[in-house]
Amino acid sequence: MAVRPLPLTSREREVVALAAQQLSNKEIAERLVVSVRTVEGHLYRAAAKLGIDHRADYAKLFE
Repeated sequence: MAVRPLPLTSREREVVALAAQQLSNKEIAERLVVSVRTVEGHLYRAAAKLGIDHRADYAKLFE
């Protein structure tokens, strides 16, 4: 049985897209007017849902 990843929230997609552009967590936080910890949380949950281990893998999602 194949397990499909849970869909990302719109905010998770937004944060992942910015991370894929090589923005730092601080830069993402400043752009979205949230805390760095909030960005870290979104990236953590998105990575878990997508099975991603490394930040560089986010860019591969947009190739």
